[in-house]
Amino acid sequence: MDFPRLVRTVPGASWLPAGSTAEVWAGDDLDIPRPTVIVRLLLTRAPGEIFCVPTAKGLDIPTTCLTVAHEWQAGLASLCRVHLGEEVATRCVGYVRNIVPEPDDAYRLPVPVANVLVFTPRAETPPPDETLGTWVGRAEAPGLLGERHWWPIACAALGWIKSQRNRTEEQ
Repeated sequence: MDFPRLVRTVPGASWLPAGSTAEVWAGDDLDIPRPTVIVRLLLTRAPGEIFCVPTAKGLDIPTTCLTVAHEWQAGLASLCRVHLGEEVATRCVGYVRNIVPEPDDAYRLPVPVANVLVFTPRAETPPPDETLGTWVGRAEAPGLLGERHWWPIACAALGWIKSQRNRTEEQ
């Protein structure tokens, strides 16, 4: 297992209640933090393409919300079966940690901490079902995906970030 590296801090993250912070952690093969509420599957291919699926908010990597917090194995297995046709060995390459000291009425995740994990296959996999999504190349990815919470994790996993120094964003 690897040690997580804090790569981005987002005080006042717009998707969280007031007074909250999001932290983005990356690594090569991380322990699974608790509680896990959402899992995402980062599928890549050379030369730096990311497989994305259409959502109401635009392109995203395959994602599932867990009905029971921290039952990430079942959620991840389901994502693999849907997009790859079979379960595959994966590793956690990062997570977004929501830190919410005071939830509002709209926030439905555990408090004060909830984790959104990003996994990638450990080895070569079958190609994803391209009827469910599309490949986004490195040139288009920042414009299409750069606002996604998981974007710094994908950049770290693909080697697009040279320095793993923490970056704080103003909201």
